[in-house]
Amino acid sequence: MARKFKFPTPSSCKLKDRAVLCTAERMLIIYNQFTVSDAQRITKKIKIWFSSEAKKHGWSGTNFLPEVSSGHSGGCILFIPPQQVNVTVNVTNTTLILNSEDGDD
Repeated sequence: MARKFKFPTPSSCKLKDRAVLCTAERMLIIYNQFTVSDAQRITKKIKIWFSSEAKKHGWSGTNFLPEVSSGHSGGCILFIPPQQVNVTVNVTNTTLILNSEDGDD
């Protein structure tokens, strides 16, 4: 019996991550759980469903990648929505400098 997976959410990711990968294997397990199907390969129908579900679960976007050797689907990159960042603003005579307060540039 396959493992049960919840659909991933941006809140389950580290704030510093801008995107995460959901493997093709995991995508199929999630799709089959949610749709009560027995899909074996990533199809256009599954990609459309997965993208739609990703938006419903709070992701800002998706991108499907081929696996390097086979060319079949390797999985889906899920993009984390932009987070509010506190910044300090320093204005000089000709330059505006914005620095995030969390130390990332």
